[in-house]
Amino acid sequence: MTKRKTNYKKAIWEAVKEPLRLLVIAIIPIALSYFSELDYTWTAIIVLVLRLADKLMHEIGKATKNKALVRGITQF
Repeated sequence: MTKRKTNYKKAIWEAVKEPLRLLVIAIIPIALSYFSELDYTWTAIIVLVLRLADKLMHEIGKATKNKALVRGITQF
């Protein structure tokens, strides 16, 4: 495989990971709202807080060169 194809695949994977992270993070609050009496407004707030925590972990991991934190909550 050429280096160019490898670069394209890597770029596509990096672009696909972002919506996948959001989907994985959103599953927990959506399930909570579905199975409990939690209002769906709180679902959006919880998703935003979890996404913030995920990004914060990622940035702290990059700054401290901690591979476990770089992957964030979703671990990909």
